[in-house]
Amino acid sequence: MRGKILSKALEILRDGTVLQADFFIAVLRAGYGASMSKIDYEYRKQQRISATKKFQRENLKASERRLRVFISKMKHDGLIHESDNNFVISQKGKEKLEKLQNNLPNRHYQKSKNSNQIIISFDIPEKFRRKRDWLREVVRNLGFKMVHQSVWMGKTTIPKDFIFDLKNLKILEFVEIFEISKTGSLKKLV
Repeated sequence: MRGKILSKALEILRDGTVLQADFFIAVLRAGYGASMSKIDYEYRKQQRISATKKFQRENLKASERRLRVFISKMKHDGLIHESDNNFVISQKGKEKLEKLQNNLPNRHYQKSKNSNQIIISFDIPEKFRRKRDWLREVVRNLGFKMVHQSVWMGKTTIPKDFIFDLKNLKILEFVEIFEISKTGSLKKLV
């Protein structure tokens, strides 16, 4: 109990000192011969600045604490270890990362130009959100441009590995791929 009282008393004194400093800064900023309203304006302005700085300091301390707790938990779980003042992912951490990534295939495929326009359209359910995000990133990496949220166009040949991965992820049924071979024609590829 005594520690709490002492802590509160010191906090009040510190805040009082800050208030006095804010007042003197306000008087100096207002300038010689300034009206009381000008000094009051500068004082309130300085209080806002002080309050913002205090909030930022407290927020930074809380963030640093959360980071220390998070790192400590990762160390305790054996996901990372410290080497030469650097954190290194352990084998267990690599396995956990792979599991968290839900074993999604690589997002980069061999690109090759195609003379015909290709259209990729998909309607993947929300429960497969990670797979849908993976598909968007792959299509973007292949050089396709978004026409609509789930409609993409480009002049890149679709890699067979990509089709194979769509099938393995069980989302091929939600994807339509078309090729425009000549003006006025549209041919469904998948």
